Amino acid sequence: MKKEISKAFESVSKEKEIYGMWEESGLSNPDTMESYLREKDIAVKKPFTIPLPPPNANANLHIGHMCGYSFQDAMGRFNRMTGHPTLLLPGKDHAGIQTETSFTKILKERGIDKWSMSREEFYKQCYEFSMKNAQNAREQEKNIGLSADYSREFFTLDPRLTKIVYETFYKMFKDGLIYRDKRIINWCPNCKTALADIDTEHEARRGIFAYIVYPFIDESDRARAKEKFGIEGITVATTRPETMLGDSAVAVNPMDDRYKEFVGKKVLLPISNREIPVIADEEIDMELGTGALKVTPAHSPIDFEMGQRHSLEIINVIDEDAKMSGNVPERFLGMGTVECSKSLVKELNALGLLTKIENITHEIAVCERCNTPIEPIISNQWFVNVKPLAEEALKALEKGDTKVIPSGQQRALEHFLKNIQPWCISRQLWWGQRIPVWYSGGKKLHDWLRENRGKDISEYTKETGLEVNGTGEIYIGENMPSDTSVTWEAEQDMFDTWFSSGQWPYSTLGGIEGEDFKKFYPAQVMETARDILFFWVARMMMLGIYVTGKTPFSTVFLHGLILAEDGSKMSKSKGNGVEPSDVINKYGADSLRLWYFSDALPGSNAPVREEKIKGNRNFVNKIWNASRFILMNIDETELDMVSKYEVDSNLPRVIKTKDHIENVSKYLENYKFNLGAEAIREFFWHQLCDIWIEEIKGEIKDEAIGSEIRIAKLAELLLILKENLKIMHPFIPFITESVWQELVALKLADGILMGKQISK
Repeated sequence: MKKEISKAFESVSKEKEIYGMWEESGLSNPDTMESYLREKDIAVKKPFTIPLPPPNANANLHIGHMCGYSFQDAMGRFNRMTGHPTLLLPGKDHAGIQTETSFTKILKERGIDKWSMSREEFYKQCYEFSMKNAQNAREQEKNIGLSADYSREFFTLDPRLTKIVYETFYKMFKDGLIYRDKRIINWCPNCKTALADIDTEHEARRGIFAYIVYPFIDESDRARAKEKFGIEGITVATTRPETMLGDSAVAVNPMDDRYKEFVGKKVLLPISNREIPVIADEEIDMELGTGALKVTPAHSPIDFEMGQRHSLEIINVIDEDAKMSGNVPERFLGMGTVECSKSLVKELNALGLLTKIENITHEIAVCERCNTPIEPIISNQWFVNVKPLAEEALKALEKGDTKVIPSGQQRALEHFLKNIQPWCISRQLWWGQRIPVWYSGGKKLHDWLRENRGKDISEYTKETGLEVNGTGEIYIGENMPSDTSVTWEAEQDMFDTWFSSGQWPYSTLGGIEGEDFKKFYPAQVMETARDILFFWVARMMMLGIYVTGKTPFSTVFLHGLILAEDGSKMSKSKGNGVEPSDVINKYGADSLRLWYFSDALPGSNAPVREEKIKGNRNFVNKIWNASRFILMNIDETELDMVSKYEVDSNLPRVIKTKDHIENVSKYLENYKFNLGAEAIREFFWHQLCDIWIEEIKGEIKDEAIGSEIRIAKLAELLLILKENLKIMHPFIPFITESVWQELVALKLADGILMGKQISK
């Protein structure tokens, strides 16, 4: 042998070396790959594209990110090796509130209060923080073998993307789909911003279930209630007594015989002493509590919708600091919600209107970032009427233009789209893309005039005591209008992160006029985790179809969720996260990738199993050792003859290898990665190693070096090894490329495996 092959596969050092080789080749760039195919006189097929989910640029990546990259890379490598110029388009997400909160905590640790900084300085430092995290994330992506085209990488705050995001906003505003309104939202009193549902978590906390009597107004109704219920009113059960100060009605189910006769009657709201009606609504659960529900449209999303159906008054009694405000008895003004709840319960008990109180544990929504309980409040925000967009996305699903794997998640997506609500896209943040709106005379004036239709500016001044210079109209545009005769106030709210990332598939391709857009849109696949199906995939479909007229991808593949070893969700607070670098350094990237393919099945949950990853390392080592054994058994004088020998394609072992490659290719084409991963392991280990190597060893045992039989058998074995390396490469690229380069060194192969074509 001219060259000694190392006895063991040193994954840590080899993986860095191999990835550097891939980068130098440039084959991750689809343009370079297309040129490569033409130079090799290989038929160029349709481009294959996956817009990669951009990770948040506020922390290191976790082992769940690596799962997605493994699937994305396997798809990309397979398509690249079957004649498709392939674009895996990477990027990083500015991640709005999540990044702002993370950076604010870092500032606090340094003794710096965010509120002592200017917006401009905060933005500048937050940008630097994000860029450092983006660089770290990029290196981690490469560690798992992601063959992305980093020459096309984008950050979601890139001015080129912001321009396209703004153009979409202008178009939607012009089409009447974007509007400003006062609706119920999730509000974090600590972060002082509206939140998307994905920015909240549900947490079990102790609370109360209070049973409160709302007395009837009419004497005959009180008498009838006394006769039926033993009390002179209707009893409601609530976990939030403080919100009763904003009640507009008591609701019962129209089929509930207990309350049918009282529908349309009036009750007295205790403490506030306001008359409110008893209404009938089919959504009321007769089995929950007493079957009678207090309705507070300003502080419950469910009650808000009910209030809209029944034209109920909206009475806001909790402000953005989670303090009691508005039209409540003076003694409660300024109280925190918990303090007010306790005071109310005490007073209700003294009045004889508290029939029972239960201590319970129940789930409440909290801010994902700071763990503060969410307050549903009525607030002026920017909204998108997504109903017509959702209808188009539904058509794409129903026609099969987009298919979701697994199919159960497609049904969930369809249900979400059919029941979609207006989308609040404004966030009270300092970090992100500013909503391009200007207010003539100020934002407060605009909102007041919109809420007080028919009134004019003089009445605004009289009511608020504020003198204004403007009309209250709005101007849509990034830069301030040229009319300097009025005072213009810039909108300071930022877009919801999902409004920009929802445009990721086409904005990263230069928009509808971009050259890349013409070549690579729509994408073939969107691969992501199922927990952002509604928040991201749905929005990409709605915005993509609206802007481009085409669904942004034909297949949505949702890999399983990676959990902690005990099956719980990984989190920093629990300290149960797994650092991907630790696993990769210990077992190698290929071993981790194989575990994802076998365990993170679509729609499933996959607790980390270190023993399985360790077992995969045994297979990786088997590939190295078996390949080394084959090469070490080719004498130096035989290398040239073996490399040039034409192997008969009709040999049984060659035919069986071709059938195996065909089967694995079908698994990959049909997204059955677990079956493909199992097939390559089974074939290589038990067919090639256990049977064929042993057979050929026997067949050449007594043959002289350089004999025709020996050359023929070794060439056959080499061919089978090379074909196996090709079909295994999408799953385990590092070990297969490393072996390939050993072949190249011995002139038994050429080039890099990443660009070779799989024979089918």
